[in-house]
Amino acid sequence: MLYVGRDSAGQICELHPMAVGAAQEEVSADNPEVLQFIHERWRESQLTELDRDFVRVIEDTIELLIQKDVILFTDLPPKVQEKLLRRKEVRELTNYSGTIGSGGDDVIPL
Repeated sequence: MLYVGRDSAGQICELHPMAVGAAQEEVSADNPEVLQFIHERWRESQLTELDRDFVRVIEDTIELLIQKDVILFTDLPPKVQEKLLRRKEVRELTNYSGTIGSGGDDVIPL
């Protein structure tokens, strides 16, 4: 059995293996609402991971265009420049741990 908490619309907003806080309603693990809640959270997680990886693809594409002299870094809006520089700095400090690539390197294989 699982324990759910519900929002003001009656939709499941929490799911726990034991009664915790507002999650006091006991339901079976195969309850359709529980399965839908789990599926929606899984889908959100997948989208977040894909978005993070896609942002990296865009960054790499911009860097490639700059290296090939197709665009100049200074052609980019100042906010974009700031974000790219900050992300590059943070990646270098944390050794980017995305799921793309192998061996912990910072290269996306084609």
